[in-house]
Amino acid sequence: MKTPTIVFTVFILFIAAINHLPSYANDSGKKPGSLLYIDNVHIVDIDSGQIIRDRQLQIHNGKITAIKPARTPITEEHHIQHDGKGCYVLPGLIDMHVHAFDPAAFTIALSHGVTHVRLMNGVKEHLQWRKELEAGHRIGSTLTVSSPIISGFKNAHTHYTAQTPAEATKVVVKAKQQGYDLIKAYGNLDARVLKALLREAKKQHIPVAKHGPHPAIDMEWNELAGLQSLEHVEDIFQGPLNYQQDQQKLDEAIVKLKMLDIPITPTLNIFWQLTEISAQKQTYINALPKDYISPIIALEANQNQVKRWLKSPTEMIEHNQKTLAFLQDITWQLYQAEFLLLVGSDSGELLSPHGLATHKEMELMQQAGLPTIAVLRAATINAAKALEKESQLGKVAIGFIADLILSKHNPLENLTTLQNPDAVVKQGRLFPKSELEQLRQKAIDERSFWQEMNTLRKAGEF
Repeated sequence: MKTPTIVFTVFILFIAAINHLPSYANDSGKKPGSLLYIDNVHIVDIDSGQIIRDRQLQIHNGKITAIKPARTPITEEHHIQHDGKGCYVLPGLIDMHVHAFDPAAFTIALSHGVTHVRLMNGVKEHLQWRKELEAGHRIGSTLTVSSPIISGFKNAHTHYTAQTPAEATKVVVKAKQQGYDLIKAYGNLDARVLKALLREAKKQHIPVAKHGPHPAIDMEWNELAGLQSLEHVEDIFQGPLNYQQDQQKLDEAIVKLKMLDIPITPTLNIFWQLTEISAQKQTYINALPKDYISPIIALEANQNQVKRWLKSPTEMIEHNQKTLAFLQDITWQLYQAEFLLLVGSDSGELLSPHGLATHKEMELMQQAGLPTIAVLRAATINAAKALEKESQLGKVAIGFIADLILSKHNPLENLTTLQNPDAVVKQGRLFPKSELEQLRQKAIDERSFWQEMNTLRKAGEF
């Protein structure tokens, strides 16, 4: 499990002395057109896995209001029309495990077709950004925001410490009052504390996502029932399997998890990245799109986690590669057992770039053996179900929010075509590829080092 480093904590405390920091530059953009038509497109039906060819979408006030045959005459006098030219249209992607303390991250993610993200270490600024993004006053992925991470660590800067049942109860109540969407429970909470947290969350009607798909020591598996999701297949390997590639223990864990019927977010991307760093060393680091990565996060990672993996000997490289293959095998076995799997990249951790990391996670799930349509469901309809937004997100259907990706090529034949979409529609506003690139660069150029430091300074606070 990751813990905040001393270097990072000292750095944050130093910055804490600085007050009245400038705010991130807002880009309110234009309001969505009152009536938008997207013509000549092929719809990717996420439910059936079929292509519905030659369609015209009518979008009004941010929602899909009609789906008609292509080239149906448009009778409204005032409208915006976009010729899809045979593009494939599918729901925008949802990344269910993201860390970001910089608003640029959400614009970067949107530019790669990620229209919604679930932030897994919330701060108060996220609640304000959530409101601004939903209203269109910022341009980027919309947000589901967790509470600050609730953990058993003492004096961990980016976590909120709960070492007693009373502390856990208090933090759940406060998170609900302040408007967070869910509770993020870390894997090192002891049984008494985790049980109290879950009891109060049920009472407050706020969902919980837990780090690690297993119960605390001295806790029964069935006491996890009702969670929004369980995070990291790596923690199945580290927890129930005790770092052993033991198929019998894995089978037992899968049976127990299946009885819970909780969605699981594999988060393969970060382990893949540390494996690449350990194997390719500086060559891999040099090839990263550095502007995608927060300079502050990159500084902290390079001083700590990256430095560690750059020193990896041959034995560690081979161990990482074998472990990654096993984590993918766990993911495959969960799919075979018909778990509801979610796409979560853990972007914003290590040196993992927003947007692109979502696509890497999808690629790794596909390499694990999941059919392409299953990966797309994990990034759309499955996520919408976990968020209880299945009547709003995850489909190209009448009445659904118009969060869409337009791709020149069929994603069922080539999943990588979605990395750089021909256009993205966010809440009914269409952004062609050229505009997405401009928005991304503008967000990078206007990134505020000091504003992000101020946001990080408050991480773990209520």
